[in-house]
Formats: sequence, structure tokens, C-alpha cells
Amino acid sequence: MQSTGKKALDYQNIKDELLSTVDTGIKCARTVDAEAEFEIYLFQRNVARATVEQGVVDAADGIVEGNAVRAAKRNNVSFASSSGISTERLKRSIEEAIASIRSVNIRDERFKGFCEPKKPGNEGAFADEILQLDKERLIEYADTLVKDGRAFDKRILTAGSSCTAEWGGFAIGNTQGLQQASRSVSNTCNVQCLATEGDERRVAYEYDITRERLIRIEGMGRKAAEKAVSLLGARRLDRTAVLPTIWEPISAASYVYSSLGQSVRGEHVVEGRSPLAGKIGKEVANRHLTITDDGQDPSSISTEAVDDEGQPQQTSVIIRSGRLVQFLFDNYYAGIYGAQSTGNASRGGGPFASALPYEATLQIRPKYLKVEPGRKSLDDIISSVDGQAVLIVDAPIGIFHSSVSTGEFSSVAQSSFLVENGERKCPLHPVSVSGNFYTGFRQLLSVGTDLEMTPFTVETPSIVFDGFSIVG
Repeated sequence: MQSTGKKALDYQNIKDELLSTVDTGIKCARTVDAEAEFEIYLFQRNVARATVEQGVVDAADGIVEGNAVRAAKRNNVSFASSSGISTERLKRSIEEAIASIRSVNIRDERFKGFCEPKKPGNEGAFADEILQLDKERLIEYADTLVKDGRAFDKRILTAGSSCTAEWGGFAIGNTQGLQQASRSVSNTCNVQCLATEGDERRVAYEYDITRERLIRIEGMGRKAAEKAVSLLGARRLDRTAVLPTIWEPISAASYVYSSLGQSVRGEHVVEGRSPLAGKIGKEVANRHLTITDDGQDPSSISTEAVDDEGQPQQTSVIIRSGRLVQFLFDNYYAGIYGAQSTGNASRGGGPFASALPYEATLQIRPKYLKVEPGRKSLDDIISSVDGQAVLIVDAPIGIFHSSVSTGEFSSVAQSSFLVENGERKCPLHPVSVSGNFYTGFRQLLSVGTDLEMTPFTVETPSIVFDGFSIVG
């Protein structure tokens, strides 16, 4: 975490302050090279976090801020960035971007220019209480989660927790006259418990994600511990079979994001990597499946007024009743495809983002995938199983390393249960789950009612698939 040693801009005024600096930067850029086009991005976020792991407390708070500049001249596009949002830092990035264009001549004939101004969407909800959280308060939260988890059962060997509060904003402007900004807040936490019995060790966790209230830690540590203990006494499946698989919300979210969340991205479609290319209007999934990318859901922590190149975020139906409706685009790939941007440009986005936004080049990312719930509760789904099925209660290892172009995946479900003749039986030792994402969506059996927001920027209920190979 970068700390500037100064107070972050006031939440109410942060957009105006950032936009003022963007305007100054655009004027400066024109004096550096009047023939070039420029895009300027500013980012500032106040971050407080606390982690308690094996009795060790690690906490910090500070300000993360930086700028990014794209310059374009005769289809030669360059990128430069630096920490800080002062005029001096911004001018340095502008000069570096122009210097790059002058030294390296790599033309991109598909580049049609930066975004033109459009009316912005809406910012998400925010809770003023989140703005007041500091690392001391977060340490208390994390410590409580750990203590509650440890106190549940003597078989809980260790418990760890992490809590974070963030708020801030970004602004973007370009020489096309676009100047936009947006703000956001978030409060998140997770607790992880390790249960042991003999040589067996099982892990489970719980989490909360919010922007419209404070996190709710009551009972969360106990629930994580209870889940970890329930996984003890696992048995081996001792067979290879093609069985129905029931994916609880967190595992279903990992499935949706790693499959459909990648194959509908405009760059994969345009570059020929997605098998969904050319299938708009065609049936690609069971008719009970409807999925929307909702960049305007007020409760989602990824909701902004505009995306990371200044286009309005929007609500985009991807699959309706099993039929493919549309793909997700930024300005660049929308122009190549002959479509309009869907407001999905992202700088370092996604559930596993590691780069700071101002250091990352633009990519297309889903904002908030929402699976429309069905009519059966999870209990009803389990009770309707005739024969055997596997219930997957955590994100399988390796699910995010699947192939977009083929849809083939192979993963390991470390936390799962055997379901037999309508009853949840014993927990299972890790089983291998493999198959094809695209086939899976067509062979979807049921969608549950237990809708849940997950850390993968996916909101989904439990989903049941048929036709995957299980190796125990």
C-alpha cells in the first residue's frame, strides 16, 4: 500500500478535485504536442485494512493514488503511468507517453480514437459509516471473528481473518472533450478456520461484502468453524463416474466467472478465441438460465457511473432463457466489432486483480454478473437427487485456469459432499471434476433460489450441472 502521508480528498468533493486536475492535465498535454490525442486517468483511494493470522496482527492505512496517460498520434498509441496525482507527476507521464511515441513507431490501424462524451450512469450506494472506519476498528472486527471461530470447537486448530475498508474515486478525460468521474466505497471481511482430527485437516471460510452498510461479523466466525468441522470424517469416493454436480453459490460463481465471464469478453470474440462468436440469438444454454452483467446494481462494489475509459456503465443481458443476447465491449473492440461500448473497460479489474488501476492497461471485464434465481431451494435440489451426486461447497482449485477457446476444464473440489437418494451423506476427500463449460451450460439441470453475492463479482444461487466426470 502506498501512503502519501496526507489526508485523502474529501469524499463529497473528490470528483470535482480530480476533474480539475484532469482538465489542467489535458491543457498541459496540448502544449507538449498539439497534434496528438491524449487520455488522462487519475485514481485515489483511501484504504484501511487489518489481518489477524495465528495471533499476529498486521494493519495499515493510507492513500493509494496515481495517474495514467495514453497518447495517440497517427495510430501509434503509447501508455505511461506514475504514482501521485499532482500536476508535476501528471506532466511527467504526459512527456513519457509522447517520448514513447517518438521513439517507437508501432501503428495500430484498428485504433479509431479515444471515447466521445456520453451521459454517465449512476454511482452505487454508499454508507457514510464506512468512511469513518480506521485500522483500529478493523483490528477489533478481525480479532472478534478469529475468537468466535476458535471458540466453536476444540478441533479448530487455527483461525485467521482479514477486514478492509476503502473509499475514493477516479476521473478520466481526453482531447475528445470527455471528462467524467465516479466515487465508490466498500467494506469487506473474511474469516478462515482450520479443523483437524487425527491426520485430517479441513478448511472453510465465510465472508461479507458491502458498500451500503458496515460488515456484519456476528456469527460469521462460528459459521466458518462449523463448516470446517462438518468436512471432517471425509471418505473416498473410490470410483470414476459421470455424475450430476451441485455447485453452491461460491463454487457456482467461480464456474460462471471463469467460463461465461471470459468467453463473452469482446477481445476474445474479436480475436477468434471464443466459441460463442457468431452465436448471438442462438441457444447456448438451458432455457432456465438467464445471466446479466449489471454495472448499475447499487449494492455491487464494482458499480460506478462510468467505466475506466469514461463510458457509462450499464446493465447488459448476456443470456436470456438460454439464448445468447450480447457480448461485453470497451471502446476499442466495440469499434472493430461494429458495436457500441457496453461500459466494460477495466484497469486491473477482476476478482484477482493485483496491479494498481493506474499501472494497468485497459481490458474488458464483467462488472457484476447476476444469475437469475430459479424455483428450487438447495434442500429441494438435494432431496430431488435420484442416485448419486456431488455437492461442491467451495471454489474448486484450478477452475480459473481453464481454456476459453475450448471450454475444457479440470479442477479439484477440496470441499464436497456425497449426495445419495435425496440425502446429504458424508464429506468427500478431494475429487477431480472435469468437463466442458459450454456443454455444462447446455446440460444444466436446475438453478436454485439461494441467491448470494460472492467475492468473484458474481451474484448467483446454487446451480446443478450434469455430464461432468468425477474422479475420487
